[in-house]
Amino acid sequence: MNARSFIPALIALSYFIVVVAANASTQLESAMKQMSSAYKELSFDLQQPHDANKDHYLALAGTLKAEARTSLGLVPKKADTLPADQQGAMVKAYQKSMGDLIQWIDSLTQDIQNSQWDDARKVMAAIKQQMIYGHKDFRIKD
Repeated sequence: MNARSFIPALIALSYFIVVVAANASTQLESAMKQMSSAYKELSFDLQQPHDANKDHYLALAGTLKAEARTSLGLVPKKADTLPADQQGAMVKAYQKSMGDLIQWIDSLTQDIQNSQWDDARKVMAAIKQQMIYGHKDFRIKD
């Protein structure tokens, strides 16, 4: 490669890196997006559930749990915006909230396995509330 073709390639590569970095999300944001997507699909599916689709519902609940577990080990960006003496308490509260969410997801999974659709819908409502409170308490508003 000669110098003439190297410089445009280098400029294009630099531009690509800047664009990708600007659009990159944190691991926590990615996990939350996955949970949101699985939650929305499962919530819609449970409006009129069918036993034949139980495996699909369980897979969605599995996605919720896997992403919640991933999120449990991560720290929200909001912690960095707090004074140092408040960060530990915020992270501890976040981890408790995520632990509570995981317990709700376990209950949901049990309800789905037992075809207890009314109970599953009630748990989905509780999960939604948990998510709303979590976003209010631990998320930086855009």
